Amino acid sequence: MGNVLLYYEPKPYLAARVPDEADAAILYDACFGGPEWKQLDAGALTEEEALASMQSHVPERLRGELARVYRDWPDCMRPVPGMEPLVQAVQRAGAHCFVLSNASVRFPELVARFSILRRIDDRFVSAFYRLLKPSREIYERFLSEYGLKAEECVFLDDLQENVDGAIACGIRAHRFTTVPDAAAFLSESLGVNLS
Repeated sequence: MGNVLLYYEPKPYLAARVPDEADAAILYDACFGGPEWKQLDAGALTEEEALASMQSHVPERLRGELARVYRDWPDCMRPVPGMEPLVQAVQRAGAHCFVLSNASVRFPELVARFSILRRIDDRFVSAFYRLLKPSREIYERFLSEYGLKAEECVFLDDLQENVDGAIACGIRAHRFTTVPDAAAFLSESLGVNLS
């Protein structure tokens, strides 16, 4: 989902909120760059545990701002232009579209905010399964959950390690770079013209 359906841009988000570059860097490292972010995606920490741990990494003077940054982090997401029409075209061609995302239990906030996530047929969010891409287990659980065959699926991700993980499970996968490139890959994979 991140950087495929929605841009994930924490650094510009922080730059707009925190004028001091050094403070913004401290907040980025504590919130988005620390181990807690991945642990949230893995469902290994509660929101409260994550924030408490993050706050232990910043000076006391920044703890209030860190709490606000963490509370409002969905503001760092915005739709990738052209992806919602591409999802619609894939669905019109008769294919189902799913999200398989490393994301926290706050994912429903994104669904409420962004129409493209409501358009998707279903969403498989890592935190609810306590699994992370690119582990083999998450792809296998996803396939099992929806009764899908790997060889009948196609997968887009912005990270090569996640693409490689899908390929290792027999899923045809492609690294997302641009909407036209994704449309070409999906057109070829599905045998329909989506451009």
